[in-house]
Amino acid sequence: MGMSLSFVSCYYMCMTPAEWITAGKDVLLGLAAATTAIVAVVGLSKWRQELHGKAHFDTARGLIRATYKLRDELRLCRSPFYLGQEFPPNYDSLRERTREKEAKAWAHVYKNRWMPVWGAIQEFDAQSLEGEALWGRSVRSKTEALRACAHELNVAMDAVIADKAEGGENFRADPEFGRRMRATVAASGGDEKNELSQKMSQAITDIEDEVRPHLRRSSPKEVAPSD
Repeated sequence: MGMSLSFVSCYYMCMTPAEWITAGKDVLLGLAAATTAIVAVVGLSKWRQELHGKAHFDTARGLIRATYKLRDELRLCRSPFYLGQEFPPNYDSLRERTREKEAKAWAHVYKNRWMPVWGAIQEFDAQSLEGEALWGRSVRSKTEALRACAHELNVAMDAVIADKAEGGENFRADPEFGRRMRATVAASGGDEKNELSQKMSQAITDIEDEVRPHLRRSSPKEVAPSD
């Protein structure tokens, strides 16, 4: 062991200045390479974290925007105010009307009101799938609740049209059913006691609670607040 240490000491003592410079360069190059590798690993890790955060943020923003869009279209569709131009051109509410003519007229109104809702549903469904891919079933149950509200509205519209086709006999036979269908199809925005309005409000609140943690990087103007 003593001989080995003596040999190493002698080796370094016998090195020429040029050899010392070469050895120093090798050491510096080794340190530089190690530093570069460390920086690269740290940078890659940070980049992955940022990419991961951006994916969650973008998905959350897309979902909440689609949610508000669907909310607004559902409210417009349920407006209790019907304009004359919403009905078919050949429909005159002041003249004698048949059951068939009445049913077709309201089917025309509801079809046109439903079209923007359907477009909003398609976008909402696409954003919901992205959210489920990132966050799992926890968000799926919440988005399905709002989707169910849209389905409930569509079913109620069909029930109203069917009642018109029967001259009102369906709702006369079951007044409570008729009341619920009419309340589902039409409600003012300020009617907080409306059953479907309450379901929609709760579903939207649940979605907001789910996505808000992922929107911390957003500014107050990026996402419209819920009413």
